[in-house]
Amino acid sequence: MTRQQIYCTNTLLQGIAFSIIRACHVQNYDKVVRTFTDLTNNLMSVLDAVFSDLSFYNQEMELVNPEGVSASLQDILVAQENKDYVLLADLLELQLVPFLQSVQEAIRTYDVASIEPSVWERNISVLKQKDETLWKQVLEYHEQYEKAVAKGTWQGRHHLEDTNSGAYTMAGQDENGLYYYHSNVSPCKEAMDFAQYYYQPGCEEYVIWGLGLGYHIQEMIKLDDGIAITIYESDMDVIYHCLNAVDMSMYLALPKLKLVYDPEFVKIIDTLEHITENFILHYPSLRHIENERIREQMEMFFIRDSGKRNTAILFESNSRENFKNYNGYVDELKSAFEGKDVVIVAAGPSLDKNVELLKNKKPNMIIMAVETVFRKLIQLGVEVDYMIVADANSRIYNHISGLEEQQVPMLYLSTAYKGYSMNYQGLKYLICQNGYNRAEDFAKQNNWNLYETGGSVSTTALDVCIRLGARSIAFIGLDLAYTGGHAHAMGAAARNASGVEEMQQVPAVDGGTVPASKLFMIYNKWIEKRIKNEDVIMPIYDATEGGALVPGLQITTLQNYMQINNRH
Repeated sequence: MTRQQIYCTNTLLQGIAFSIIRACHVQNYDKVVRTFTDLTNNLMSVLDAVFSDLSFYNQEMELVNPEGVSASLQDILVAQENKDYVLLADLLELQLVPFLQSVQEAIRTYDVASIEPSVWERNISVLKQKDETLWKQVLEYHEQYEKAVAKGTWQGRHHLEDTNSGAYTMAGQDENGLYYYHSNVSPCKEAMDFAQYYYQPGCEEYVIWGLGLGYHIQEMIKLDDGIAITIYESDMDVIYHCLNAVDMSMYLALPKLKLVYDPEFVKIIDTLEHITENFILHYPSLRHIENERIREQMEMFFIRDSGKRNTAILFESNSRENFKNYNGYVDELKSAFEGKDVVIVAAGPSLDKNVELLKNKKPNMIIMAVETVFRKLIQLGVEVDYMIVADANSRIYNHISGLEEQQVPMLYLSTAYKGYSMNYQGLKYLICQNGYNRAEDFAKQNNWNLYETGGSVSTTALDVCIRLGARSIAFIGLDLAYTGGHAHAMGAAARNASGVEEMQQVPAVDGGTVPASKLFMIYNKWIEKRIKNEDVIMPIYDATEGGALVPGLQITTLQNYMQINNRH
């Protein structure tokens, strides 16, 4: 076995070892047994070759001690035979993997020529058979690269770097400095984690934006070689480096794998108009998108998608209880809202400018408070007609803790924190949202309407008020920005905001700008789009008197809104 073969095999062995470690951790012992044979067979070949070349590996210090390595291997074999899978995982992680990495380091240090397997020829040969158009584009880029490098004029944005595992990582460069596409420790292990997280049993087709060096693609296919994957990449420099660094030939040859070069983002945008489920973003790849609008849209999708994935268990736990603890469904409130003027009270910092005016509300006016501001309104003596809850996390329960005996009717999303529906004593009206399967099924069983959430309690409240037929709707406290550097109105929630200086400045209602987070921008865009729908036949106002401008909302003051609607 040559040193180049050792180097390549070691990289493979580390991948196998990490696969076994993960299988041990999740008690998938059948996989441990099946995979362990592959590990030992390949490992013995490597050890024979390394032990016969000790003078090379131990040039400056003893990296390889045959007795010590043999003892460690014996411990690993005993742990496996004794079915001590906890110990087996520890031994692989703490002894075998570091040893393999030390071998890799020695080869990189003393015989660097051995770590250059000719993957380019294999990749480009398969690509020619698979996609001749892309093949020609890559070869054209290759010629430009070679000429520029020879002249010393190459200004590429990416370069390859070795890692301890033997696999390459790739670094990119932009105006903010250097950034990495894959782990500098073990790109393959990182890719395994990626694949395990995004793979969905039952899903046969995935769309992935961002090729990187392809490790995450490989691991998805290793999990399920029957899935179809379409990879979109906008940067030819990334494709070129991938084909030079990683043997993708076996994967490129698969009929169900397609690599699409899409520099203008036309193809991916067209695809996303038809496919929204199982679209995966390789987040490090976002930084090389020069089109700011496209990059911002991708980042917003990533934020929404991450939020949905992170709350999946919370949603399940909450909805299980919320489907039991309701007095009625929100559809039943249509007669109460029709012909009424509704003020949706959010908890933005500008709320303190006009909240006192709500004490003078007229009989035809409904005050709907989001959960964050409920306590503040009760303490001010404001007559609240409805309180609405949407957050799935238990930490927001403190907003009504001690107020459970209030008789203000509560509207709550099926995925809202279950403590609300379980403990609140007033009337409780369930809201089932579009986009959550359990809620959709439950609503269908009961012939209920579904509601859009927009991602926040304020956007949910807007959709509810529109669908229930309010005569007019006005927001107050809807800053959707950190007005004056503050996050919330006094007495609502944590008032001070951090990191405001680094946030994007967006147009403000007063003509200036205010800092806003990406989440606020998502909510802003959602409202702008929602109020363009055909069912919006009522005027919708922004009476916040501060914060970000929401295109489409009619700007007014709360006092003016109350006077206008008092004359109806």
